[in-house]
This record gives sequence, structure tokens and C-alpha cells, in this order.
Amino acid sequence: MTPSPMPAGAGRQRLLLVDDEAEILTALRDLLEDSYDILATTSPVEALAMLGETPDVAVILSDQRMPDMPGNVFLTRAREVCSAEAILLTGYADLSAVVSAVNEGAISGYVHKPWEPEALLAMVDSAVERYRLRGALAFEQRAFAALTEQGPDAVSVIDRDGRLIRDNARKRNLPGWQDPDGTAASLARTADADALSSGIYSDEEARRLTHEGEERWIRTRRIPFGDGGHAAYLLKIESDETDRRIIEQKLHQSEKLQALGTLAGGIAHDFNNLLAVVIGNLELAARRGDDPDRLAQYLANATDAATRGSAISRRLLSFSRQRDLAAETFRPDHAIRGVEDILTQAMAGRASVSLDLASEIWAIRTDPSQFELAIVNLCINARDAMPEGGEVVVTVRNMESEAPRPVALSPGEYVRISVRDTGTGMTEEVKARVFEPFFTTKTQGRGTGLGLPMVHAMADAAGGGVAIDSALGEGTTIHLWLPRQTATAPAPAVTPEAREDKRLRILLAEDDLEVREMLAEQLRHAGHELVATDCAKDALALLEHDSNFELLITDYAMPGLSGGDLAQRVARDWPHLPVLLVTGFADLDRDDSLVVLTKPFTSGQLQTALRDALATRSA
Repeated sequence: MTPSPMPAGAGRQRLLLVDDEAEILTALRDLLEDSYDILATTSPVEALAMLGETPDVAVILSDQRMPDMPGNVFLTRAREVCSAEAILLTGYADLSAVVSAVNEGAISGYVHKPWEPEALLAMVDSAVERYRLRGALAFEQRAFAALTEQGPDAVSVIDRDGRLIRDNARKRNLPGWQDPDGTAASLARTADADALSSGIYSDEEARRLTHEGEERWIRTRRIPFGDGGHAAYLLKIESDETDRRIIEQKLHQSEKLQALGTLAGGIAHDFNNLLAVVIGNLELAARRGDDPDRLAQYLANATDAATRGSAISRRLLSFSRQRDLAAETFRPDHAIRGVEDILTQAMAGRASVSLDLASEIWAIRTDPSQFELAIVNLCINARDAMPEGGEVVVTVRNMESEAPRPVALSPGEYVRISVRDTGTGMTEEVKARVFEPFFTTKTQGRGTGLGLPMVHAMADAAGGGVAIDSALGEGTTIHLWLPRQTATAPAPAVTPEAREDKRLRILLAEDDLEVREMLAEQLRHAGHELVATDCAKDALALLEHDSNFELLITDYAMPGLSGGDLAQRVARDWPHLPVLLVTGFADLDRDDSLVVLTKPFTSGQLQTALRDALATRSA
């Protein structure tokens, strides 16, 4: 049996280099030894012996053609004694050996000689990271199993009247939870009663806060049991799932970043087009200053292109930011419309994407960022399955309870999201393995093998499932089935009272000269009195000598003292002074009471933000 990866510690990871040419080993060592501990040998037989003595190797780099043993055979045997990621080095086009090694699970990638040093180093770094993540996941799984066997979970038994019959020390020592109005306790009692009355097992996770303010994720499993087919008692098992949630979130973010990397080419193309429109129209405007109508048109064209570029960057920042995974009720067609630009850019000009969204789509309940990532990954997979180009079609339909559905799904109403391509299709063998973590049919460097498993996990957690219709040479359609939810209508937005903007005395802190001058000009044009500085330290000095400002506008990212630090100092020493924080970042670690204006922005958006900031101190 292959040993599980070792949990990653703080030290350097170890690599094993195997090549019958000493010069190759020297070149590899020179490239990698600054970042990793190196074991090296010219003999695959000796390498197997080394693995027997030192199994905690993160990555093996092996030559293919060696006199003692071919590289693919060596790596297959190495897989029996260690769980290292493996990269095959080959100086000739022996694709059959590579295919064999991939099919046997012996390698995660291969590289032709001579290699590009930066590309090889990046591949090794990625392999080490995969090894580290697998080690972390395997360690958490082993640790959880061991704790369960030794009674780590909070276990209790209650009767139909809610009386505690039995519990263990872990249950008695659970921390107290914040529940000022008793809502959580009432919901728990209701869930207990529902499980007892229905006799059906239930499993849920909830975010709780201890009295000390620490956030924990608690999983509660309810198992009704009794004699004669009637549930007289309820077994409750409560376990702390916080660490697992953190690892899942990191994997989720890692997959997002890989998807963004895939989008890079299409994004650069779109931005170059937009920049060409902006630059070209500004040059035309400079030449035709004597024609007011044409000047206005050129400026309008440039503004429109810049606005479209701003929309693209905002969507990308929103898509890429790291957020807590939490289920929400939303309409999937709205979410797909929200990432339509990203889907188009993901095609990178190699395929087209179209949306076929029925009207009045039902709501679903899952994590929105996981759902968006699932759709992006499915479309990227569909694109890659069409090397000669084609069309990706995303279809969303309501599925009534009587409609045919996968046999694994419970009866009920579902929303079915389908992603169809006209590509190469899948064999039955590939279809059987596509949901295995780290399994991929893509060439090295093109995929992690985590996309479809994460789609499957998301659907399963939401109470749904994934089905695949595919045949070799006939394309593939992947159906995502998610159960219907009753959506809660959002509260109508409160429209602020209309009022005339008054002239303000404003202190501006912005380190970028061009942004500072642009902001200053917009504010002066609106009639405000302005004092501008290029750093937070000078802004504090100005406030200490003259506190008669009515508003502070500060950039977030500045050298030395940041805008966030400046806002905290102002809140402490000049609590009457409103603060408007300006930033180009998607997420900020900030006080929720601060008003934030995200770059780029229009003068209208700036004026709205000024009013919002003033409202925070109006009380």
C-alpha cells in the first residue's frame, strides 16, 4: 500500500533526482538546490533503495531512458513505497512510455529535454504544493479518524421529551456558545424533535461563536434509533470541523487562481482592444479641439471604453477574492449572467460560448463563489475538449418532480445547469474516473485534476448531483442538478432623501501624483475647498495643527502608514471627522463602518461616496 504524504512542516521539502547522466543531475541540482533539499543518483535501483530509507520525498524527477530500468517502470515501482509527485524527463518522443506512466498514475507531468529552467522550476513548485496539500488533507483525515476512535466527539443521547439520557466528557466540556436571544438553542431543539418524529438521519454544519468571540464550525449528526421501528431516542454527535473548512477554502481559492491564469490571455486581448479605443480617441480629441461636436464624441468613446475596462476588472477582482464558504439562496441564471464576460474571456478566441437560460428559473442554495467557479471550470474543460474550436453552450432549466433524473437523486424539483461541447468526448474508462481528485487527461501544466471533483463536492453538499452524457467523438454534456429552494426576496433598498450637496473643506491623502491631481480637480470642480498631501503621516500632521476639516479622503495602499491605519487614528483622535477610503483592491481588512470607493470611479460615483461618508457622522 502506498504511504500517505507526510504532513508538511516548516522545513524545506526534499526532491529525488534520478538520471544516468551525471551532467544532467548537476544541472538539475544547480536549478533546484536553492529552494529544496536534494537527493540524487544515477541508478533507479539505488533510488528505490533510497526511497525505502527516506520515504518523505515530495517530488521525484526521473529520466525515461536509463540502462538499469526505464523511468516509467521506476516511477511505477516508486509509487508503491512513497507518495511523492513524479515528473518524467525525456529527451526523445517516446509518447507510449509517457502515456503508460500517466495511465498507471505514476506521474503528474513530463518535461522534454532540454527544458526551460523557469518552466521546470514552476512545474516542480506546483508539484511540491500539490504534495503539501495532499499531505495536509491526508493528515487531517488520519487525525480525525484517530480522534473519533478515541472518543473525541461530543456524544449525547436524548429521549423524545428532550431529556438527556447519556453523554460523554467531550459533550460536558463543550465551550459555551453566544446565543443572547436563545434562537440557536430553539432551532437545535426543533431539529432534534424533527429527527425523532421523522426517524430520518440528519447532518448539518453551523457557524458558532464562543463566549470569547472565537468562530467555530460545528457539525451535528442526528441519528434516531429505538425498538420496534419507532425512534425513541436520538444519538447526537457534535464535532469541530473548523480546520477542515479552512483547508477546503484554501483548495477552493487555489482552483480559482488556476482558472484566472487560464483567463489571462483573453483578458489581455480585451484590455488591449479597450486601450486602443481610449488612446485613439484621445489622440483624435487632441487634434480636433476646434470641433466641439466631434471632440465630445471622441471623449465619449474613450470614456465608454474605459468604463467597460473597469467593469471587467471589477468582475475579475470579485471572482478572485477569497471569501468564507457559506451557502446562500440565489438564482443560478443571475449568477451565470454575472460571470458571462469571464466565460467569454475564458474561451481565449478558441471557441464561442452562448447562454440558453429559461425564464423564471427557480432559486438554489449553495455557496455562490463555489457555484461561479464550477461554471467557469466546466466551460474551460469544454473549451479544452475542442482543440479545433467549437461552441460551448450553457443551458439552465427547471426540472419538475416528474421529470427523469439521475437515479442517485431523491425525488423532488431541481434546477439543471448543463454545459455542452462538441469536442472529443470521453471513453467509459475516463467517465468512471473524472471525479477522482488529481485525475486529469490534460497535458502537463494544463490542469490539477481538482476542477470536476470540486464541482461534484459542491453539488453533493447542496443535496444535488452531477451527471455526464458523453461518448468518444460525440462531445460531452455535464449536467449539474441542484435542488429547488424557496428564495427570500431581498428587502427593498432605502432611497436616501434628496438634498443639495454642500461645499466641504476636505483633506486628501493620496501617494500617486496622477490620481491625486485627478481627484483634486474633480473635488475643486464640485466647489469643495481642498488640502492635498502625498502620505498619511503628513495628513496627521495637518490634522494636529488644523482640525477644521469636514471630510478626510485617503488612499488605502500607501507606503509607511496605510490609509486603513490613518482611518483608525482619525476615528480615535477626531471621531467627528468622516473618512472616505479609496482603493483598487477587491477585499480590505477594514472597519465595516468605513465608506469605500473602489477605483476606477466616475465623478458621480465620487459625489455619492462623499454623501455616504458624511452620513456616517451625521448622528
